[in-house]
Amino acid sequence: MNSLNTALPDKAAIECNFSEAAIRYDRYADHHRIIAERLMGLVRRDIVTGSILEIGCGTGILTEKLLARFPDSDVTAMDISQDMVDRCKSKLSLSSRISFLVADAEEYCIGGNRYDLVVSSCSLQWFHDRRRFVDRIYAMLPAGGSCLMAIPVRGMLHELVESCVYGACRVMRQLDMDTGEEWKTHFEKSGMDIVASSIESVSCVYDHPIEVLKAIRGIGAGIDQSQDFLKPGDMKKMTDYYRTHFRVDCLGKVSSTYRILYILGRKV
Repeated sequence: MNSLNTALPDKAAIECNFSEAAIRYDRYADHHRIIAERLMGLVRRDIVTGSILEIGCGTGILTEKLLARFPDSDVTAMDISQDMVDRCKSKLSLSSRISFLVADAEEYCIGGNRYDLVVSSCSLQWFHDRRRFVDRIYAMLPAGGSCLMAIPVRGMLHELVESCVYGACRVMRQLDMDTGEEWKTHFEKSGMDIVASSIESVSCVYDHPIEVLKAIRGIGAGIDQSQDFLKPGDMKKMTDYYRTHFRVDCLGKVSSTYRILYILGRKV
């Protein structure tokens, strides 16, 4: 089943949201640390990595792991947000093996640049033409080159999605994401050999559903949180449903689940 979310992501809004979130991003990014650690678990000893491109570097959570795991490689850390790149640079600029780039990956990856390894954690869902972008990743790799990706898939934040639909009768279309099988098909059709893949969940616990929304806003995701989307009455219906169906303890804490496809591909 294809995603029902046919609206193209607003790149200007994405850049603005992530720029505004840069200063507080690390405070809300515990799940991204877990996702980055799991992604690095796919790395094989035979991966060739003279040059690495990281797409959507954010504040450098994955970037730091790449520098440590590949001590003889040069890393280009790229993000659409200048503020995110600046935060990443403030933490990692002492390394002589890293360069920083502010760019829209969909445009940058057309230019014929070549990398031995292309890596991304939780950024490909923001692109306009995801099928074509996977083709561009393939084109950037030399024979034997690899891609290493963590991609949010359908089932992402399912507690919030269900609570909006059944509690407040509102649909968060941005969270109607492509399935893992759809993403794997994109990589296979590009010509990529899928060396390893898995779909896993990362669950976080929050004191209240409102804290879930704050965490999403805190990392700059910017999904439907405008006043027009959930008015006060709708918000109460949503949070009541959320606390009733996704409570994890007697104190009223609730779960929030990130559904992620991890994929290692190779150009043969």
